[in-house]
Amino acid sequence: MSIDKPVVVLKFGGTSVSNLSRWQQIISIIKQRISEGYKVAVVHSAKSGITNLLEEFSTSRNSQLIDEIKASLELLADELSVKVDLSDYFKKLQDYSHQKILTSHNIAKILSFGELMTHEIACEYLSKQIELESINPKNIFISSSDDNRALATKILSAKCNVGSTKIIKDCAIMPGFIAADENGKTVVLGRGGSDTSASYLAVSLGAERIEIWTDVHGIFSANPHVVPTARLIEKIGYEEAREIAASGGKVLHPRCILPAEQNSIPIHICNTMDAGGSGTILKKGYESTSPRVRAINVRHKITLVSMDSINMWHQAGFMGRIFSVFRELGISIDIVVTAQTNITVSLDTADNVINSEVLENLKNELCRFCQVTIYKNCSAVTLVGYRMRALLGQIAPIISNFAEQRIYLTSQSSNDLNTSIVVDEDQADKLLIALHDGLITENANQYGFGPTWEQLVSKKFENPPQSVIWWKKEKDTLLEIAKESSPCYVYSKDIIEYQIGLLKTLTSIDRIFFAMKSNFNPDVLKTITQNGLGIETVSPGEIAQVKNVLGEFDKEKLLFTPNFAAIEEYQQALEQGYYVTIDNYTVIRDYPEVFKNQSIILRLDPGHGSGHHRYVRTAGQHSKFGITESELQNVREICQAHNITVKGLHAHAGSGILEHQNWHRIIKYLTEKTTIFTEVEIINIGGGMGIAENPYEHGLDLEQLNLIVTEYKNQFPHLQFWMEPGRFLVANAGVLLAKVTQTKLKGDKGYIGLETGMNSLIRPALYGAWHNIVNLSRIDDELNITATVVGPICETGDILGVDRKLPESEAGDVFLIANCGAYGYSMSSRYNLRQPAQEFFID
Repeated sequence: MSIDKPVVVLKFGGTSVSNLSRWQQIISIIKQRISEGYKVAVVHSAKSGITNLLEEFSTSRNSQLIDEIKASLELLADELSVKVDLSDYFKKLQDYSHQKILTSHNIAKILSFGELMTHEIACEYLSKQIELESINPKNIFISSSDDNRALATKILSAKCNVGSTKIIKDCAIMPGFIAADENGKTVVLGRGGSDTSASYLAVSLGAERIEIWTDVHGIFSANPHVVPTARLIEKIGYEEAREIAASGGKVLHPRCILPAEQNSIPIHICNTMDAGGSGTILKKGYESTSPRVRAINVRHKITLVSMDSINMWHQAGFMGRIFSVFRELGISIDIVVTAQTNITVSLDTADNVINSEVLENLKNELCRFCQVTIYKNCSAVTLVGYRMRALLGQIAPIISNFAEQRIYLTSQSSNDLNTSIVVDEDQADKLLIALHDGLITENANQYGFGPTWEQLVSKKFENPPQSVIWWKKEKDTLLEIAKESSPCYVYSKDIIEYQIGLLKTLTSIDRIFFAMKSNFNPDVLKTITQNGLGIETVSPGEIAQVKNVLGEFDKEKLLFTPNFAAIEEYQQALEQGYYVTIDNYTVIRDYPEVFKNQSIILRLDPGHGSGHHRYVRTAGQHSKFGITESELQNVREICQAHNITVKGLHAHAGSGILEHQNWHRIIKYLTEKTTIFTEVEIINIGGGMGIAENPYEHGLDLEQLNLIVTEYKNQFPHLQFWMEPGRFLVANAGVLLAKVTQTKLKGDKGYIGLETGMNSLIRPALYGAWHNIVNLSRIDDELNITATVVGPICETGDILGVDRKLPESEAGDVFLIANCGAYGYSMSSRYNLRQPAQEFFID
């Protein structure tokens, strides 16, 4: 008599199925599980980036997006050496591109194509190496009719009933994200819904466990890109994990946990590229048993709705009338807090589509009952743990340090598993770091957390990029310079040239200009231009510096991009023959004679900004930069009337951007506008390229960025593509050295004062920027204290780093602040009449 083998469900996300090396790793994992005596059911997402493109297509019906999707999938198929016919999908997309209105079912069908096309490639590839069968999710996942949400939400973020099924062969594969309604029409499970598909399939098969394979090791106590000392949570119960997922933890989709919990199926989270490494296990019996904070998450772009009325006081049913408005508009609510005459709610960002039209309708309906105020661009910082009320005494002193900042609301969950604090977006990460250090870092060993993210990732980076840690090799040289000349900036020529080399791998880029506002040091400018790059300037002073340092500089290699400058500055730059960028409609409207018979570049506002802080986002409604879409026709008419040639279009979304899709959005926007300005020859995609801030981080994926630009270059072969990075080229190449002046330690916490502060490096105070800080004199000593590193300026905000793990330090020790080669000296001042750090350059 044969005995059925146990089943394990393996889920692989979009990043994990996007190239050959990842698929080879997937095959290795499948074969390992089969050798262990399991039947394996694989659930996969669409190739990374495809769903984003399909979402965009469903909104714009832009047929150019079909070409991008096709090119991306053909690239994967070629890399896997398989041939598949996806023409039917592309024909259907072409048909949809001609429809003026798409129903929610149409959109669900379109979105499902990402998984379905990836599935065809995957089946073809795996079948060459493993005998397998394919599972159609629409046969076993049927959307629930017992669902009171808005119709569009029920179709595009469906909840399902699950039928039972079996697999015959040792391996089966199923596309995630997809289900059907009672009539067999396609519905989808919402973004991240492939996790839920894996959970549903595990229930359907009676699986022994679910393995979620992703690009991180598991659930961490905080976002490790903000808190590098975040600890891995190795074991956790379902309920706490669900709270973490719902409060902004992105490793698991919140909805995938409940089916597993109800059927006592453990969930293992594993790193695809570290198959034998540590991970997180969700399982019954792993619940906390004493008060503790497990994780702290941040959700950005939160919208609050505050409703005031004296009529709600002692009025039965008032809240019911208010909340019925939200129900009728299909808007779900996350946090609710009440007072005698006020109700404030945050809107659930997981399922809601929150745009200006939705908010305007909501406000108009609510104004029948109360006065309404809407607060946008807030962030919710949520602490998740067990018996949270017992920890309020530890939480309160940390929050009290933010007394000068606006706290919109605080909320304590009824199940005592979370506490949420809603603040302005630019304060959220600061609050996160302070709470994590006070509540988790100091108690991590006691609470039984796993290794830190730094420790896990450092195993993969035994030889981190030289551009990030070059200063370790130059320790003796740097200490010698600091001995006589601190405080000082020191720049490495080798690292600048290393970064230039990385940029030159972008074969799709025709010309690179260095944004010299980031660093105008003469030796830096010479190194940049000797390697063939141009210079982007923003003032006559910068143009003068270029001339002083470089002499007669090729006019074709100099850009002038002023902002709210006097008209004389534009006039002088044009007379000197430089490329001039205009970023304000009124400049052309008020002074058309200045630009008559000239060629110019227009800086457009694509309508959205990116970056780590609102002050570095240089596009969108709240930014002063760029010509808005509504002004373009007026600009065109003025240009035609005065023979002004628009030679190029430019956009720049912000700084510190690590998501390569940002440039897809920018290039798409700019190339679309060439239908208005048909003489355009240049597309300047700006800068803002994020860097690796420490040895254990990845910077921007240049390979993916190059693929994006190449796709557009193939579509528009007559256009040149330019870019103008600044920080990417020089940030890693510069360090700030300063001696310790005083220390103030209380136990194992305190302050370490340096001889310079915000007068030399203002980025932490201005942007909340994070810079790695080390005691270079004691680089190999144990990190046994937690200290806030401050400068000598008489300002509360003169803080260079908060609660850093450092060795015991003494006056005279040399501290090194990393990644200061950009916007350090160039933004320095003589505030308090203290001289800023001087500059040195080493070959």
